[in-house]
Amino acid sequence: MSLPLPNDILLLVGEYVEDHRDRYNLLFVCRHFHDLFLRLVYQTAALKDCPQTQSFLGALLRRPELARAVRTLDFHKWRSPSSPVSTSAEGLVPFTQWARSLSLTDEEHAKWGQDLLSGVGEAWIALLLPIASNLRHLQLVYPKQNQYLDRMMQRAVKGEKPFNSLPAFRALRDVSLSHLADEEDSRGTYQPSQVLPFFQLPAMRTFSADSVVESSSPQDESEPNQPVETPAAGTSPISEITLNASNGSQGMQTMIASCTSLKSFRYQHSDSHLLSEGFQPSAFYRSLAGSKESLQTLWLDSYGTHLPFTIAGANETHDEWLGPLTAFTALKDLRIRLPNLLDVRYQAEPSCPLTDVLPSSVESLYVEGCKENSLGMLVGQLRTVLNRRKTQFGALKRLDIEGFFHDEDDEDASGYQPAEATGVRVIKPRVYEAVEPLHQACAEAGIELYVRDRVCNAA
Repeated sequence: MSLPLPNDILLLVGEYVEDHRDRYNLLFVCRHFHDLFLRLVYQTAALKDCPQTQSFLGALLRRPELARAVRTLDFHKWRSPSSPVSTSAEGLVPFTQWARSLSLTDEEHAKWGQDLLSGVGEAWIALLLPIASNLRHLQLVYPKQNQYLDRMMQRAVKGEKPFNSLPAFRALRDVSLSHLADEEDSRGTYQPSQVLPFFQLPAMRTFSADSVVESSSPQDESEPNQPVETPAAGTSPISEITLNASNGSQGMQTMIASCTSLKSFRYQHSDSHLLSEGFQPSAFYRSLAGSKESLQTLWLDSYGTHLPFTIAGANETHDEWLGPLTAFTALKDLRIRLPNLLDVRYQAEPSCPLTDVLPSSVESLYVEGCKENSLGMLVGQLRTVLNRRKTQFGALKRLDIEGFFHDEDDEDASGYQPAEATGVRVIKPRVYEAVEPLHQACAEAGIELYVRDRVCNAA
């Protein structure tokens, strides 16, 4: 007769069951499996609406050990607007009682209870988060106008009730923020003051957000009655920041400066927001100066939106040269627009050659926004870099050139059909011809080379 496997081995096997439905089915094998794997089932939850959140939170309130088991919460597929919660006032009692413990005033508690009954998604999400005391990973969505999530995060950082006695967010390591569409299918934006509380949590390592807009008037970022504490420089443990479709007029200085050892900064610029200001590379250069010895990945940017005019007027800085990166001694992965990489705004050749711009540590260089009339110059600069591969750029492994290389209406004389005739956009043959010397040099050096177009997405 074979002996049963010990619980530790069974739990280890259960950890390898990644599909949530399969984990759930384990509960129905036998009573022993139910008791053993119940906490495992509650480790990860993807919640899409108020009824699901109500059911999940109800289980946590009934069994606190399940709340301590939660490690990952994902709200990014939340359906909005949510329908009112179909439950009686009596059925809401456990939730309104929990809301009372999180509220500072009777008025706040009454409003919270009404919003729970009305199916306000943010009210339910904010009610769930504090109970998951061991939460590690969070994908969170904010409505365009919110009151619960901002308030909760500010109180958590300040240690105000209930967080003076209730541990919350102390184990949170990875946060991703996105926006809910409103009735007009438009999405909101984050102010730095809304995301800075995450930079003050002790276990945070990775932070990403969509549509962070940094105002040039910091005093207007928060309500005067709700001051936000700014983290002191070099106090945040966050090492990776990703900002998508964002607008940083001051180079996201407060966020970047707060990090003790920033290793990765990915920033996608967007001029499409109401309060957008033009891309200012020099502001990011100043902000990142304190991370020269630690920064390994720098993206400025990744198919961002750079317009010649914004609501504020002419966009005069988006083609500004970032400056030399030779002092960034740990930098391995660089993705940057050509006008920001090389100073070619007013001349055909850069005032500072690429060999004096790139750090010797660079392994991957992705150049965006190259126009065809600048391609020859860029190829020449890259070939010079390859010529110094043995003495200066020995770590280089990959080059990407992205630009505006697809065929246009006036290409009939080139010997191939334009896009409108074939129905497919392709990179012009003469672009490949211009890059051929670089292709040969890369092949000889064992370096990968890719030529890309943003429209036809060919490589």
